[in-house]
Amino acid sequence: MKIRKATINDFEELYSLGKKTPELRVSASEDFMDADEFKWSIKNPDGIFLLAEDKGKVIGFVYANAKDKDRAFENKYACLVYLTVSSDCRRKGVGKKLYLKCEKQLKKLGITNIYGWATLESKGEILKFMEKQGYSEGHKYVWVDKEL
Repeated sequence: MKIRKATINDFEELYSLGKKTPELRVSASEDFMDADEFKWSIKNPDGIFLLAEDKGKVIGFVYANAKDKDRAFENKYACLVYLTVSSDCRRKGVGKKLYLKCEKQLKKLGITNIYGWATLESKGEILKFMEKQGYSEGHKYVWVDKEL
Protein backbone atom coordinates (compact mmCIF):
# COMPACT_ATOMS: atom_id res chain seq x y z
CA MET A 1 0.00 0.00 0.00
CA LYS A 2 1.18 3.50 -0.89
CA ILE A 3 -0.07 6.86 0.40
CA ARG A 4 0.41 9.88 -1.82
CA LYS A 5 -0.97 13.30 -2.59
CA ALA A 6 -4.12 13.14 -4.71
CA THR A 7 -4.17 14.90 -8.08
CA ILE A 8 -7.01 15.93 -10.35
CA ASN A 9 -6.17 12.87 -12.47
CA ASP A 10 -7.40 10.75 -9.54
CA PHE A 11 -10.80 12.46 -9.50
CA GLU A 12 -12.89 9.69 -11.09
CA GLU A 13 -11.64 6.95 -8.76
CA LEU A 14 -11.83 9.14 -5.67
CA TYR A 15 -15.29 10.45 -6.48
CA SER A 16 -16.56 6.96 -7.22
CA LEU A 17 -15.31 5.73 -3.83
CA GLY A 18 -16.91 8.72 -2.12
CA LYS A 19 -20.27 8.03 -3.76
CA LYS A 20 -20.10 4.37 -2.66
CA THR A 21 -19.46 5.28 0.98
CA PRO A 22 -22.75 5.69 2.89
CA GLU A 23 -20.96 7.42 5.79
CA LEU A 24 -20.08 10.29 3.44
CA ARG A 25 -23.65 10.98 2.43
CA VAL A 26 -23.87 14.75 2.53
CA SER A 27 -27.58 15.08 3.23
CA ALA A 28 -30.98 13.53 2.69
CA SER A 29 -31.14 15.17 -0.72
CA GLU A 30 -27.59 14.40 -1.94
CA ASP A 31 -25.56 11.20 -2.03
CA PHE A 32 -22.19 12.93 -1.97
CA MET A 33 -20.71 16.37 -2.39
CA ASP A 34 -20.98 18.21 -5.69
CA ALA A 35 -18.44 16.99 -8.27
CA ASP A 36 -17.08 20.50 -8.90
CA GLU A 37 -16.62 21.12 -5.18
CA PHE A 38 -14.84 17.77 -4.85
CA LYS A 39 -12.49 18.69 -7.73
CA TRP A 40 -11.81 22.01 -6.03
CA SER A 41 -10.97 20.15 -2.81
CA ILE A 42 -8.36 18.04 -4.58
CA LYS A 43 -6.69 21.23 -5.90
CA ASN A 44 -7.23 23.36 -2.77
CA PRO A 45 -3.87 24.97 -1.88
CA ASP A 46 -5.02 25.17 1.75
CA GLY A 47 -5.98 21.52 1.91
CA ILE A 48 -4.36 18.18 2.49
CA PHE A 49 -5.83 15.57 0.15
CA LEU A 50 -4.14 12.19 0.33
CA LEU A 51 -5.07 8.83 -1.10
CA ALA A 52 -4.12 5.26 -0.34
CA GLU A 53 -3.66 2.91 -3.24
CA ASP A 54 -2.92 -0.75 -3.51
CA LYS A 55 -1.78 -2.29 -6.80
CA GLY A 56 -2.75 0.93 -8.60
CA LYS A 57 -6.30 1.00 -7.18
CA VAL A 58 -7.53 3.74 -4.84
CA ILE A 59 -8.61 2.13 -1.56
CA GLY A 60 -9.09 5.22 0.62
CA PHE A 61 -8.65 8.95 1.00
CA VAL A 62 -8.47 11.72 3.54
CA TYR A 63 -9.14 15.43 3.04
CA ALA A 64 -8.61 18.20 5.57
CA ASN A 65 -9.17 21.89 4.85
CA ALA A 66 -6.74 24.21 6.60
CA LYS A 67 -8.07 27.47 5.16
CA ASP A 68 -7.93 29.24 8.52
CA LYS A 69 -4.21 28.59 9.00
CA ASP A 70 -3.20 32.15 8.08
CA ARG A 71 -5.57 33.91 10.47
CA ALA A 72 -3.86 35.81 13.26
CA PHE A 73 -5.17 33.69 16.11
CA GLU A 74 -3.17 31.61 18.55
CA ASN A 75 -4.94 28.39 17.60
CA LYS A 76 -4.91 27.37 13.95
CA TYR A 77 -7.81 25.10 13.00
CA ALA A 78 -8.27 22.59 10.22
CA CYS A 79 -11.43 20.69 9.40
CA LEU A 80 -11.21 16.97 8.73
CA VAL A 81 -13.73 16.82 5.89
CA TYR A 82 -13.40 13.24 4.64
CA LEU A 83 -11.73 10.04 5.72
CA THR A 84 -12.84 6.85 4.03
CA VAL A 85 -11.57 3.42 3.13
CA SER A 86 -13.25 1.04 0.70
CA SER A 87 -15.37 -1.52 2.52
CA ASP A 88 -13.16 -4.47 1.50
CA CYS A 89 -10.02 -2.79 2.93
CA ARG A 90 -11.35 -1.66 6.30
CA ARG A 91 -9.89 -2.78 9.62
CA LYS A 92 -6.44 -3.19 8.07
CA GLY A 93 -4.86 0.06 9.27
CA VAL A 94 -5.41 2.00 6.02
CA GLY A 95 -7.55 4.72 7.62
CA LYS A 96 -5.13 5.18 10.50
CA LYS A 97 -2.16 5.51 8.14
CA LEU A 98 -4.02 8.06 6.02
CA TYR A 99 -5.11 10.00 9.09
CA LEU A 100 -1.67 10.07 10.73
CA LYS A 101 0.04 11.24 7.52
CA CYS A 102 -2.58 13.97 7.11
CA GLU A 103 -2.16 15.05 10.73
CA LYS A 104 1.62 15.21 10.29
CA GLN A 105 1.26 17.44 7.21
CA LEU A 106 -1.22 19.69 9.03
CA LYS A 107 1.28 20.16 11.87
CA LYS A 108 3.90 21.22 9.30
CA LEU A 109 1.45 23.93 8.19
CA GLY A 110 1.25 25.19 11.77
CA ILE A 111 -2.17 23.71 12.52
CA THR A 112 -2.74 23.33 16.26
CA ASN A 113 -6.31 21.97 16.33
CA ILE A 114 -8.42 19.76 14.10
CA TYR A 115 -12.16 19.18 14.15
CA GLY A 116 -14.64 17.18 12.15
CA TRP A 117 -18.11 15.66 12.03
CA ALA A 118 -19.11 12.03 12.25
CA THR A 119 -22.42 10.65 11.07
CA LEU A 120 -24.34 8.63 13.60
CA GLU A 121 -26.65 7.18 10.96
CA SER A 122 -24.22 4.39 10.14
CA LYS A 123 -22.82 1.91 12.63
CA GLY A 124 -20.82 4.72 14.22
CA GLU A 125 -17.51 3.27 13.02
CA ILE A 126 -16.04 6.66 12.11
CA LEU A 127 -16.89 8.03 15.55
CA LYS A 128 -15.16 5.07 17.20
CA PHE A 129 -12.15 5.60 14.91
CA MET A 130 -11.98 9.30 15.77
CA GLU A 131 -12.14 8.57 19.49
CA LYS A 132 -9.19 6.18 19.09
CA GLN A 133 -7.25 9.05 17.48
CA GLY A 134 -7.77 11.19 20.60
CA TYR A 135 -10.89 13.16 19.64
CA SER A 136 -13.50 13.81 22.28
CA GLU A 137 -17.15 14.26 21.51
CA GLY A 138 -18.26 17.85 21.24
CA HIS A 139 -21.65 19.44 20.70
CA LYS A 140 -24.48 17.56 19.04
CA TYR A 141 -25.92 19.03 15.86
CA VAL A 142 -28.71 18.07 13.53
CA TRP A 143 -28.17 18.71 9.85
CA VAL A 144 -31.28 19.85 8.03
CA ASP A 145 -31.47 20.53 4.33
CA LYS A 146 -33.86 21.05 1.50
CA GLU A 147 -33.37 20.86 -2.22
CA LEU A 148 -34.73 23.93 -4.03
